[in-house]
Amino acid sequence: MVSRRAFLRGGSLAGLASLVPTAGAAVYPRPALRHQPFEALCDTRHADGDAFLAAAAPVAFRAHGVGADPATVLGVVADATAAGRLLLGLTTPSALMIARQMAASHGYALVFHGEHAYQRNGQLHHRLRGDGAWVNDLADLLQASGNAWPRTLGRTLASLPADRDCADLPAVNCSSRHDGDHTGQRVTWILAPVGA
Repeated sequence: MVSRRAFLRGGSLAGLASLVPTAGAAVYPRPALRHQPFEALCDTRHADGDAFLAAAAPVAFRAHGVGADPATVLGVVADATAAGRLLLGLTTPSALMIARQMAASHGYALVFHGEHAYQRNGQLHHRLRGDGAWVNDLADLLQASGNAWPRTLGRTLASLPADRDCADLPAVNCSSRHDGDHTGQRVTWILAPVGA
């Protein structure tokens, strides 16, 4: 039988392994944010959500799967905002809308927003809005990641600077090829407390 101490030690080592950067990654996180606790939410009805959750969960304070009912984010957002934790996710646009509206009353803003639209011609179009210091590098990373884009974002988003609203920032567009029978649109996002 595994002791509690051995279990916790193994979990902390697994979390450290996920911080190993991907080859060729050129995103520059601020060290202080690596230790800022966050809640991860993802739509686990799709393989993209499962991959994102697998990458984010080892370093998240808590990770949550969101199914068909986007209202399940309400409790997660309430807990996270009360504790001052970041929220990041890969969800449907409606789940983001609910989380964003609820978090706004607690001084949170959308500091990163990515739209990921599957096209019928095998292309995946990414539209990213975030800090100009790293958003172009993130676009290059996504363009090279192909089908691994959810895992790439799950590993990367938690360590990006998260201190200003991205609503007025210019968007960066990129595309990549995708395999499989994917359809629809997903959004990735970070909600964080921002200064007044």
